[in-house]
Amino acid sequence: MKPNTFNICPTCIFRNTCVLTTQKNQVWSCSEYQEGKAEKQVKPIKTKLKKAQPEMAMA
Repeated sequence: MKPNTFNICPTCIFRNTCVLTTQKNQVWSCSEYQEGKAEKQVKPIKTKLKKAQPEMAMA
């Protein structure tokens, strides 16, 4: 029997960060699939967290 060679993973924008399966060679259906190129995936914006300042107290 010839294996199914259809695979949607190579065109999914989440391929590099996908945690749904490690076997990405014969996926034909996925609820998280979004077509596109992985290079154009939107990167999260890094924000700097401000450290909490000590509270000022009056003596």
